[in-house]
Amino acid sequence: MKLRFLVVLSVLFLACDPDDEPAIADAALEGEWVLSQVVCYCGFEPDTDFSLTKVVFDTDRDLVTVTHDGGYTFFRESGEHFYGGQADRLGFSDNSVYRFEVEGSLLTLTFQDSTEIADDEVTFLFKR
Repeated sequence: MKLRFLVVLSVLFLACDPDDEPAIADAALEGEWVLSQVVCYCGFEPDTDFSLTKVVFDTDRDLVTVTHDGGYTFFRESGEHFYGGQADRLGFSDNSVYRFEVEGSLLTLTFQDSTEIADDEVTFLFKR
C-alpha cells in the first residue's frame, strides 16, 4: 500500500510542471521598430512625426531601448528599460503593462489601462 501511494505521489509530482504558464512570447519583438501612429483620446498636431521615436527589443536580455529624435516623448522615456511579463503582456518596473501583438511588420502595443478611467486608453503602432 505504501509503495502504491509513493508511486502515485511520484507520478503526480512529476506531472506538475512549474512552467505550465508560458513565458512571455516575445521572440517576434526582436529588433528595431519605428513608431508610426499613436491612437488615443488625445490630440496631436497634424504634422506630428511619430517616426522620430524608435524602439529596439533585445529579447535575450528582456530589454527595450527607446530613442526619441524629436521634441515629444511617446511610449516610454529615452533609454533602456527592462521588461518582464507573461504570454502577450509586457510589464515594466513602474507597474505599467502593455499588451503586444505582432502581425508581419506591424507591432501593436496597447497600454493596459485603469478600468475606472475612461480616457486613458492608448495604442502605439510600430513598423519594422
